[in-house]
Amino acid sequence: MNWLMENGGTILVSAVLLGVVAAIVVHMVRQKKAGRSGCGCGCEGCANRDFCHPPKK
Repeated sequence: MNWLMENGGTILVSAVLLGVVAAIVVHMVRQKKAGRSGCGCGCEGCANRDFCHPPKK
């Protein structure tokens, strides 16, 4: 119990950071499933256009 009390701040900050990273990953997965690009810019002239939006079969 003493170890937990001594490291409470570190544990709290780590939990908050883990929550922020998890929220970002969930947001990116939802964008990808919706077919939206992750870069936020237009795809015309982009070198990675085929990677983000593969041709439909």
